[in-house]
Amino acid sequence: MAKPIALAIDFKKYTPQVVKTGFFLTQKVYQDSPLVFFHVIEQFFTPPAYLLPYLNVEKERLEKALNELVDPMCPSDITVEKRILLGEFWSALKNFLEEIDPEVVVLGYEPHVFKIPTAEKMLERLEINFLVVKEKPLEKIEKILCPIDFSEKSISALKKALFIAKKTDSELKVFYVINPLELADKSCDSRYISEKEKEIKERWEKLISELNPSGVNLSFETSCGNRLDEIIRKIEDEKPDLLILGRRGKVLKIGVGSVSKALLKASKIPIYLVN
Repeated sequence: MAKPIALAIDFKKYTPQVVKTGFFLTQKVYQDSPLVFFHVIEQFFTPPAYLLPYLNVEKERLEKALNELVDPMCPSDITVEKRILLGEFWSALKNFLEEIDPEVVVLGYEPHVFKIPTAEKMLERLEINFLVVKEKPLEKIEKILCPIDFSEKSISALKKALFIAKKTDSELKVFYVINPLELADKSCDSRYISEKEKEIKERWEKLISELNPSGVNLSFETSCGNRLDEIIRKIEDEKPDLLILGRRGKVLKIGVGSVSKALLKASKIPIYLVN
């Protein structure tokens, strides 16, 4: 059986977008995958025995709320499971994800100025694939944008982008951002960029010959500048339906890279963060 799609339900602002995205994924991308809707009761310690009856009442209330949220929207041909998790938050969540081994976890993410939201902590701590949605659910895929830097994670992101592009018959635009040297001698900087472009295109041709992505409307280009600024500019120019990128680049060993984290906060379109 195909791996499930896990949907993190917090009953907050972006919950409807998470639900709609899950239904879209199982209808258009992962047709054989069941949907698992889950909510973790946020307790960060083991409660004393006298609180357990109250927690069970809360669990029943949330199970009812989850049924009322999902059932009216659920197509009849989709396999759905709903789980309310009790226990110390991170242990319960980790055990649950190890149990179901999802293809991807879909969650809503709203940045906060004064505190780190639980969704951001999940993105940092859990080394799995995430699809992050905000104002817009993922309800169509006609164009995908995938920035790469040839790190292990970005190549994984490219493979995921190729898979989704083929499944949805969508256009895939891949690009690499060259950081200029910003030397006083602009002729040296220009030569560096020209040589770097040649090197990157050779690396791309070698990589794509190895991956052999038949049947995908694929293009590749380079740009020059600050990586974050260039990706944001590309999103504004291309208006893709989905951004797919690696969790981090070549330096960081765990967590989410600085560029990926900044894009999660800045971008309004869904982002598929690939482990």
